[in-house]
Amino acid sequence: MADQVGTCAICGTATATSRRRQARYCSNACRQRAYRQRVNEPVTALDSFIGREAELVRLGRFAGTRVLTLVGPAGVGKSRLAKEFAAGRWTRVELDSVTDVASACAAALGEPAGEPALSTLVHALAGRETVLVLDNCERVAAECAALLEPLLLGCPGLTVIATSREPLRVPGEVLFAVQPLSITNAVELFADRARANHVGLRLGDRGALAALCTRLDRLPLAIELAARLVTVLPVKELLARLDDRLELLNRGNRTAAERHQSLRAAIGWSYDHLSVDEQHVFRCISQRPGGFGLDGAVQACDLPSDRVLVLLSALVAKSLLTITGAGRFEQLESVRLYGRERLAEQFAGDVPGGRAANLKVVRRGPAPAANH
Repeated sequence: MADQVGTCAICGTATATSRRRQARYCSNACRQRAYRQRVNEPVTALDSFIGREAELVRLGRFAGTRVLTLVGPAGVGKSRLAKEFAAGRWTRVELDSVTDVASACAAALGEPAGEPALSTLVHALAGRETVLVLDNCERVAAECAALLEPLLLGCPGLTVIATSREPLRVPGEVLFAVQPLSITNAVELFADRARANHVGLRLGDRGALAALCTRLDRLPLAIELAARLVTVLPVKELLARLDDRLELLNRGNRTAAERHQSLRAAIGWSYDHLSVDEQHVFRCISQRPGGFGLDGAVQACDLPSDRVLVLLSALVAKSLLTITGAGRFEQLESVRLYGRERLAEQFAGDVPGGRAANLKVVRRGPAPAANH
């Protein structure tokens, strides 16, 4: 006769054992759920993880946080850092093409489709210790927030790690800003990926490598895309062509999401989800290299000061702009070049016979004497 010892690997219910072995699952339903979880669990990364050891240590200090959101600009490496931090003890939900967040979570956890999906999730997770990684939340941030508050209240063992280009703004959320790599790690990443694309490659001048990575904003995605070009362009020539990076950096991994196939697509993913007014300000401030203050932004955008401040704050929240102190703002160079490209497109469309290639400065008001 079987004894009731051990617990189910899925729900924690006591499982039966025989003389030969202990049952891992209490029922066929849990066995099927475990199978679905294995199917949804991503494989170990096939490339090396470089330059984020300090961030992993810092993230470890938030081990007791219920909602930890990794925020940062396109291509900074939020998803990869979250995966390394969770270290295989998680269920990942990819949200870049999802319309129903609750149903996507239920499917990733191996739960059968049910109505409503929130009740299904609460029932499934109420008695479990679970780490749920919600990846690429920015497009459905409001839906994620609406789901997480009742889910966290009903499931005390649930921890959520989110990656997003903007905060989810839920109670208890802790934000972890993912920064570009240090220049040392950026150079190391470029060298590693370049040698993977060109076995035996000798990169030579590290000063040129450092300048290249600096111009690429030390963004892992931009660096990895650039490293693919070493088979056709020497580093110094690649560096000289970076004003055209949005055309050059377009050979991502075939298996990557579409927004990671090129640098233009990665930044465009953020731009496309801005409001009309946010897009207008984004385009206008792209004429301001080297940073600017509120007065400079007002002159560039030809909008009331209070309105510009609100819109600048929204761009900061969405990782398209940074505050550098003393009331000044800056854009990453790659982001600014994308803004100028969109501004040129608007100019070419608004002016009959206009040529985007001839665009120098496009404004709606009088030209400023200098940056503020």
